[in-house]
Amino acid sequence: MRKSKDDIIRTYDAIAENFDVTRYHPWPDTRKFSEHFSPGQLILDLGCGNGRDMRLFEEKGIGTVGLDFSGGQLSSVRKRAKGPVSLVMGDVVNLPFRSGFADGALLGAVLHHIPDAGERLGALKEAHRCLKPGGLCLAGVWAAEQPKFKDNLAQAKIEFQHDWEPGDIVLDWNMPDGRVFKRYYHLFTEKEFDRLIAGSGFEIFERWFSAENHYAILKKC
Repeated sequence: MRKSKDDIIRTYDAIAENFDVTRYHPWPDTRKFSEHFSPGQLILDLGCGNGRDMRLFEEKGIGTVGLDFSGGQLSSVRKRAKGPVSLVMGDVVNLPFRSGFADGALLGAVLHHIPDAGERLGALKEAHRCLKPGGLCLAGVWAAEQPKFKDNLAQAKIEFQHDWEPGDIVLDWNMPDGRVFKRYYHLFTEKEFDRLIAGSGFEIFERWFSAENHYAILKKC
């Protein structure tokens, strides 16, 4: 595996159907975030995957636009949709939306899949640009404070060599037919997550730790 966005896209295209079977319910932290919005408002689900969080907002009458760089994941959204759904194939670091477009944005399980530190910050800045003043963004990342990933860190260091940076890991996705696909993650220390937020233009509205993830609701002032 290379530490590249193209490899990540190919992996998520390849596992899309199996991913959809195993990832259906929205995260509890997304439910918490959804309480800040009302029917008629608009949420950008950035890196929407199979759309499990989109469905939560739509059930509440909150409009959603889902964006993902994996065509396979977007196909899963369409298959499960009970009606028309707004989907865009695109990259979270270069959003095809006008500035001040939305009331809220989700980056719930996205930043830790971006292999470049500058692009992680770019994704947050793009979310900030697309929100209205007062808009909120949920950002969530896997925490580095997890000793169970010690071997994965060592494996990634060997695979990526000079491209490896502290926090990079590789996890296997095992398909029912025996195929194995490698998935890239970057684990964040609390201080690293703070530094990322500090450069984004957002202010922290709320912050917490849940299920070995660092979460923050960020506000555009």
